[in-house]
Amino acid sequence: MKVKPFKFEFIKHNPKIGLMLIAGFLIITICFVSLKLIAKPAEVREKNVTKQAITHESDLNTVHISDETYRKLGIEIALVKREAISKNKNYGGEVMVPIGGKASVTAPISGKLVSSSPEALRPGAQVNVGQLLYRIQPMLTADARANMVTALADANSLVNTSKTQVDASQIALARAKKLLADLVGSKRNVDDAYANFEVSQRNLEAAKVKQNALSQVVNVGTIAPIDVKAPQSGTITNIFSVPEQLVSAGNPIIEISELHTLWVRVPVPVGEINEIDQQADAKVSLLGSGTNAKLFTAKPISATPTADPLTSSAHLYYAIQNDQSAFRPAERVSVSLNTFNNKQTILTIPWSAVVFDIHGGSWVYTQKSSTTFERKRVFLERVSSGNAVMSEGPAVGSKIVVNGALELFGVETGFAH
Repeated sequence: MKVKPFKFEFIKHNPKIGLMLIAGFLIITICFVSLKLIAKPAEVREKNVTKQAITHESDLNTVHISDETYRKLGIEIALVKREAISKNKNYGGEVMVPIGGKASVTAPISGKLVSSSPEALRPGAQVNVGQLLYRIQPMLTADARANMVTALADANSLVNTSKTQVDASQIALARAKKLLADLVGSKRNVDDAYANFEVSQRNLEAAKVKQNALSQVVNVGTIAPIDVKAPQSGTITNIFSVPEQLVSAGNPIIEISELHTLWVRVPVPVGEINEIDQQADAKVSLLGSGTNAKLFTAKPISATPTADPLTSSAHLYYAIQNDQSAFRPAERVSVSLNTFNNKQTILTIPWSAVVFDIHGGSWVYTQKSSTTFERKRVFLERVSSGNAVMSEGPAVGSKIVVNGALELFGVETGFAH
């Protein structure tokens, strides 16, 4: 069959149809090219994009290490235990000087303070009871000297009167003895006469001492220095006067505190005071000493009941030995007190197993396999004797990391604890 060639005579006679055909062809061509251009970048993207691995929730907080890393970190494992321990409550306490343990030495008479040794006394120095601290040289004014002259005249008169009484009592004693020897007197009269004689002699001696002292002041113009001695052993905590200074009678000179035995005042909320065993010993430790702090035993004492209305707390007092000068007055300490419900069964883990995140959350690492560890959240109540007490955490018998937990935390998070 012979195909006839296409003739454009129809288009020539119908130009509108020809324009429509041409426009349709152009539109089809443009659409085809556009589809090719759009499809090509999509294919390129599909080739370059890697398929991401999906992390399961069970793998979160999990650390995988090699056997060599395990050995280098020196990881040690312990078990979560449930044990019965003493139920104590911790409070803040204040060290104080016992009531009556602080003595203030005052001047017995007005005068000039004189040092008793070449080296001046300083705060912190130790003194013994009866040790000579200072001497006071009395100073007399003109009015005082005039009064002394009058007092000396009275003293001389008293001496003469006392001598007369001695002579009279001596004669009465001799007469009573003579009557008793003649069998006309009694033994009772002799005893009474002898007692009167002894009393008159003592009065004469006292009058002579007063006469001599006043005579020295009036005639010589001075009085012997008066010794000021330590009323108790202890530590000098304050000095109010210095040598060569004039002091008035009754003014404080020096303060001595007995620091070998101190008191610890513990404010306890009134709502918890009945829970505390007030007859049991307390355990005292210095603040900032950590979990391995040395504990000191303090004995309960009966002191004046005190309280603080601003904090709604009552005070308990305990005595603690301070022979090694471990405590200082006004120092703040941590005090652990026993309660009547003395025992409780709790979950404990070593304190070294606990790590903390940036928000303060507490965690431990449990061992899932020899080189796989999972970080789990724990809720702590307190620390007791190097062990952390948990209210919630891994089950009893779970294996936890006690040495190397901080290193595992750094491997997991990428930064040091």
